[in-house]
Amino acid sequence: MIDNLLVVVTGASRGLGRAIAIAFHSIPTSSVKRIRTILMARSIDGLKETRRLIQQEHQSDRENEISINSFDLGDLDNLNHTLDNMFETLAKEDTIFDRVVFVNNAGSLGKLGTCLESNSLAEMKKAVDFNVTSSLWCTVRFAQFVASTANQKQQQCIGETTIVNISSLAAIQPLPGMAIYSSGKAARDMYHACLAKELERTDDEQTTGNIKILNYAPGPLETDMMVELQSAEGLDVSLKQSIQQNVVDTNKSATALVRLVLENSFTSGSHIDYFDL
Repeated sequence: MIDNLLVVVTGASRGLGRAIAIAFHSIPTSSVKRIRTILMARSIDGLKETRRLIQQEHQSDRENEISINSFDLGDLDNLNHTLDNMFETLAKEDTIFDRVVFVNNAGSLGKLGTCLESNSLAEMKKAVDFNVTSSLWCTVRFAQFVASTANQKQQQCIGETTIVNISSLAAIQPLPGMAIYSSGKAARDMYHACLAKELERTDDEQTTGNIKILNYAPGPLETDMMVELQSAEGLDVSLKQSIQQNVVDTNKSATALVRLVLENSFTSGSHIDYFDL
């Protein structure tokens, strides 16, 4: 039984991020007494809709608290300020969270088309800022927050922690026409795998906190991103067909992730695909 579960999801205004947030609230009350959720994304309207859906679909006797935080994760100049505000809010709370999950989900396709068709450095930088730099920084800041909490002499308010990087088959297999997307996913995968190895080398949980890392590839999903991909002119038709033939229901993939996190039997730093479950 988990007394207090903290769930933080980026990119929670639509698609997989929304489905993951809802899936966590689908956990039976017999397994989790209370869920504290922080939803993060650029669209305030999308975040409000995610919160509404959670409240509508999962009304129960369980005490739930859902906060929404609207900001642009690609705005690196203000990213630290936004994260500081979130951590300060959590530090002030009296709750002892015995289970914590951070889902690093936010991302975009970036420019689609062959590498030789690239014609804008600014466009490439924007995609890398959002999909790589911001993502890696969110993860390391969250890990630092958990570690600093574990180091406090006062009663620890953060328990067993899982950091989930939403990955893709594209992280381990080159997909022609999706070089920016694939490169971003590969970079995120490797960073999280390195972080997991570094944490393994530190035996003292009082120094780093009890943190596990998971790279989860959810499969090609029925989301707005899939619509964008299928309508892109720069992608090979056979690649589009291959992706479309393997489309996964977004809610099923989100539910599989939640189950994987709660079972907690995966090796930290591993890359796990939906189709391998």
